[in-house]
Amino acid sequence: MNSFRYFPNSEKDIERLYRILEIKNKNELFGRIMGDIPLIDESLLETLSSCMDEKTLYRFFSDIDSNLPDKNKFSIFAGGGIYNHFIPSAVDSLISRSEFYTPYTPYQPEVSQGTLFALFEFQSMIAEISGMDVVNASMYDGAESLAEAVLMSIRLCKGNNNLILISEGVNPRFVSVVKTFIGDTDIKIENVVLDDKTGRTNIEDLKFKLKSKGKNGATVVVQQPNYFGVIEDLEELEPVIHGFNPRPFLIVSSTEPYSFGVISPPGFYNADIFAGEGNSFGNYMNFGGPLLGLFGAKKEYVRQMPGRIVGKTKDSRNKDAYSFILSTREQHIRRGAATSNICTNSSLNAVRAAIYLSLCSKEGFSEISLLNLKLSHILKEKLLKTKLFKLLYSGDFFNEFSLRILNSSVNVAKFIKEMAKREILAGIEISESDILISVTENNSLSDIDGYIKNAKAVLT
Repeated sequence: MNSFRYFPNSEKDIERLYRILEIKNKNELFGRIMGDIPLIDESLLETLSSCMDEKTLYRFFSDIDSNLPDKNKFSIFAGGGIYNHFIPSAVDSLISRSEFYTPYTPYQPEVSQGTLFALFEFQSMIAEISGMDVVNASMYDGAESLAEAVLMSIRLCKGNNNLILISEGVNPRFVSVVKTFIGDTDIKIENVVLDDKTGRTNIEDLKFKLKSKGKNGATVVVQQPNYFGVIEDLEELEPVIHGFNPRPFLIVSSTEPYSFGVISPPGFYNADIFAGEGNSFGNYMNFGGPLLGLFGAKKEYVRQMPGRIVGKTKDSRNKDAYSFILSTREQHIRRGAATSNICTNSSLNAVRAAIYLSLCSKEGFSEISLLNLKLSHILKEKLLKTKLFKLLYSGDFFNEFSLRILNSSVNVAKFIKEMAKREILAGIEISESDILISVTENNSLSDIDGYIKNAKAVLT
């Protein structure tokens, strides 16, 4: 029965059920179960389109009856690393199958082909999105991925490099985790400042620090788009970084991989390592976790990659089969030769991402990316027209941007608090006067208009 969760009932079936339960209609049925509650007027359903996407259907029912619980009650404009993307119900339905949901690490590939196949597809899709040669079967989260990427770059230098140059545009929470990982080593971190006008990594400061402090090699970390929403100019940064001798490593981090639907991915710009957060792909925000770490690298560096890699091979019957082809964790090989001591990964979240991306399709991925881009620019323009904000940086952005509140009597914390009273999560506090605002496909034009209306009420 568990395989058949819903059976439609004929009119005869319904009449028979009513007789057995000794009731006259569905109002009595629901009344006995839930008490005296108002039901939707069926005549309203006549306006329901014969073809409607799932997101629009949810909004249709929440709009026609305010008594219905609305899981999207709050309009969410807060990002900063975790974004409010729409998740089709099919993702929850498929991931809840026991074959995906209950098994532990697939140590025995002969009985874990379904999970391994899903992880192989996950790797393939993330490789295509990021433009990297090799992608592993996931990490814990984006912050841990970046920390492991930094350690990997040090190993690749065989101990000759202990300098990490991190752009100030990298998510500060990611940087905090990196510092925790290297806390008991002699690895040094230097910040590369941002350009005051554009918000991009300052190339002159990067050149100076590579020249003065990177004589034995260095690793450069940038985020795309960066923490303030600005799209970094990797086309200009990459030749500067790789032009030094000894050749520095370029690590590109990302908290919003959906951006690669409209801008070129890290692999296109010859990044050595990609470390990202994949929560945007079919995973819920859940107050900050669990998350999904993405990790990719050039093929020549594959043996220094952390985590596990699923590969495709042939079985004894010459049929396609899947297994772990590289797993350099300390449980599997000599501890001294291990690249990482993490004992698992986010496989369930990775499978969710694979299901989500397969439902999305290539065309859908691009459409969602473009919609994020358009909606965020609409909100930005409308906010600037109020004369209550000014743009913090002039650099191009994807679906997130930074603004300064011009009313000195209302700081960002107060603005966010007052907007929350109006059921709007207005953004993330950068400083006392600066706010980071994110827009996704889950924000409708009416949500944007509501933000404008309420922002005016709070700030004037």
